[in-house]
Amino acid sequence: MKTNIRKWGNSAGTIIPVPMLDAAGIALGDKVNIEAKAGTLVMTLVDEPMTLEDLLADSPKKSFRVLEEDQDWIDAKPSGREI
Repeated sequence: MKTNIRKWGNSAGTIIPVPMLDAAGIALGDKVNIEAKAGTLVMTLVDEPMTLEDLLADSPKKSFRVLEEDQDWIDAKPSGREI
């Protein structure tokens, strides 16, 4: 496939068709590593485990509401040697 390199802010970029991403096993939002090798650019998927912060950042904000029964549990005083 042929494409053009275009100015993108202070960088350069190109369009990658979704079928090509699918064939490479890369999805929108994935992190990739790019290397220049002998006149080519090689893009490889970065396999990083997700952190709790990553998971929470991708969660809908409404999922963070605290139910009354949960708040009661949060506010309860220790009754044994929990702490």
